[in-house]
Amino acid sequence: MLSFNRFDDPHKPLISFANFMVWASSAIVVGITGHFLKDFDRDQHLTFEMVISAFTLALWLPSFIAPFLKSYKFYYAFPNLVLSYLWLTAFIFAAQDYNESECVLNAPTGGKCALKKTSEAFIFLAL
Repeated sequence: MLSFNRFDDPHKPLISFANFMVWASSAIVVGITGHFLKDFDRDQHLTFEMVISAFTLALWLPSFIAPFLKSYKFYYAFPNLVLSYLWLTAFIFAAQDYNESECVLNAPTGGKCALKKTSEAFIFLAL
């Protein structure tokens, strides 16, 4: 049986909120990237962003409750470190694709620049 202890560490709500923000950002990136992959030509950067965001979406779902469990021992510390580097790589890809030259001409060619920059912003927030 799981036992919850809400008040022994004041940082637990902050940890849970940070995990929620990562999860919500990855959900937004999945939506935008999925739209780009469905309606436009795909490239390796978009595929990488989709894989990382979908993986985070699945892995981070239990992380909202985990900090409140008595047996919680920072289980998400190592996956968070690994995913942070992967999100950093995705952010670098997005920044190169959408900021170095004309946004409309970069993959996905013809996609709205506002959506591309929104995706880039939420990739940054998922770091």
